[in-house]
Amino acid sequence: MPGTLCTGAVFDRFLDGLGVAHTARTFVTLDRPSIEDYRVDFDGLATDTIVCGFSLGAIVAAHFADSMTADRLILFGLNPYADDPAKAPLRHALLQDVRTFGGAAALKTRLADIFGPAPDATRAAICQMAEETAPLIGAQTQLALSRPGALPALTQAAMPVLAATGTQDQASPPPQGQAAAQNAPNGQFRRLDGLGHFAPLEDPSACAKVMRDW
Repeated sequence: MPGTLCTGAVFDRFLDGLGVAHTARTFVTLDRPSIEDYRVDFDGLATDTIVCGFSLGAIVAAHFADSMTADRLILFGLNPYADDPAKAPLRHALLQDVRTFGGAAALKTRLADIFGPAPDATRAAICQMAEETAPLIGAQTQLALSRPGALPALTQAAMPVLAATGTQDQASPPPQGQAAAQNAPNGQFRRLDGLGHFAPLEDPSACAKVMRDW
């Protein structure tokens, strides 16, 4: 499950590093405005399914940790809390700018520092995803604003849960990932040293190594 203004490309090189065949990957588009709208995506999962979410996608997935039948749950850049009301004006401003100028132009002035070995390529990939997913920004904004918070669901998670956060992540700082892992009965937290919010894009090899070591 990718994040706001992201496509499945946010995971591709990370999954390549793990040797996951393209035919074994299923991406869920964040095109619906409420958490409950995504329940259908988690009902009846095969028990060998590994669910992986990034940012807003991780938030959605975490809300179903108490009901999904997946083998394990991986959460990159997760904020497990309800949205901070103080962020609402910023979210609405992004919504307006995406609708007016397009996804790439709206993000260029908002991108936090990008880390990893190839920041320029990562920044270009982020902007390309934003351009492709710009029509989804309305639903994604409402989804982010209305989420209730995932900690109650995480406390009932039956599967192993791994929360992984870049040490330089300013959007979802490490303590938020730590809180998610600490609330899951079988949860673990991993710091991704020197990486930011877009860790799976910034250094997919480092992220894949963390998964293999898990």
